[in-house]
Amino acid sequence: MSRFCVYLVVFCAMCCRFSVLSYPQGAPVRTESCVNLQPVHTDPLSNQPVQNQKGTTKPYRILVSQQQYQTCTTTQQCGLQPLQVSIQGQGGLFRGFIVQARTPSGGSRSWGQFFPLQTGDSKVIQCQNGLTLTHTANNDKNIVRFAWIPEPGMRDQVQFVATVVQNLRTIYPGVYSAQLRPVGAGLPGSAPLKTAGVISLVTSVIAILL
Repeated sequence: MSRFCVYLVVFCAMCCRFSVLSYPQGAPVRTESCVNLQPVHTDPLSNQPVQNQKGTTKPYRILVSQQQYQTCTTTQQCGLQPLQVSIQGQGGLFRGFIVQARTPSGGSRSWGQFFPLQTGDSKVIQCQNGLTLTHTANNDKNIVRFAWIPEPGMRDQVQFVATVVQNLRTIYPGVYSAQLRPVGAGLPGSAPLKTAGVISLVTSVIAILL
């Protein structure tokens, strides 16, 4: 998907005041899922909770379009430079997932806003610790793509962390992306925001929508 298409998806969603809906499919809005990133599946044979897969090797990864994000002061400005993110299987499929953007230093807060880039495979839910992305159906998937933008005033490093469900009995927690560092005006070693480019981008998107 081209970078311009990503801009268009985010811009349209923000213009329509993108609302967060909850559906029967996907992770439920409760502490186990939102804070602990646990699906809490129950084995139908033993009626016991399904245990997570152990070990450091995971057949899934989270890729980001770049390892930095542009700081911003308004919601509109934040939406002008979205990051493209994908959850991918490395030789295997998966059926479900829940992903948040958290600070590597700790804490359970989920930062920023998520925008699905593929129709019908993911949705945004409003958790008590922040906006979160999860699946909409338990069909087999090999990749899920979405865009992410920071919140106004963010200055911390963040990284995406997910729990990926391969099937009912196989769950992989702790799937991490690379860490994203903030860049922008007022930060050491950062170039100032290029206002001319931002204005040009917004003008182009509006022209397409009219």
